[in-house]
Amino acid sequence: MTDEERRLITEFVTRVVEAGGEPIDPEADALLAELFARHPEARYRIAQMAFFQEHALAEANNRINQLEWQLERARNTGGIFGGIFGGGRPMLPPPATHAPGWRPGLFDQGRGFVGTAGTTALAVMGGFLLGGALASMMAGEAAAAEAEPPEGDALDDDLEL
Repeated sequence: MTDEERRLITEFVTRVVEAGGEPIDPEADALLAELFARHPEARYRIAQMAFFQEHALAEANNRINQLEWQLERARNTGGIFGGIFGGGRPMLPPPATHAPGWRPGLFDQGRGFVGTAGTTALAVMGGFLLGGALASMMAGEAAAAEAEPPEGDALDDDLEL
């Protein structure tokens, strides 16, 4: 672990603790303590995932702001003569905002906490998506099976000629 990673992890955990506010559910806290004791690597993976998602959320917000700015700029051009007659005023693009500790190439460090955070987060999120898709697919099959009338139903008897 590098000094930079040590600083980023410490600042991240401090932000999480300070952002709290709501009381901690003692049952949930006890369960998490039990699970982390049983699976100590989960602490590391969850911290990586949350750290990466904090940065991904900031980047997604930047993209949304950029698209909204482009849409607003397109609406305010004033048509073909807008610039000549003052119909369109120049609009500056929104400044990019980043999660604390961000710098270009932050997640390109190779190994270590930060270097593997993106891979870990994507693997975990991919697992969630796959699990959700499988659950939806199975729920869809169960719902379709429930929707089919049982054999020998009264409707079937009425259709026979």
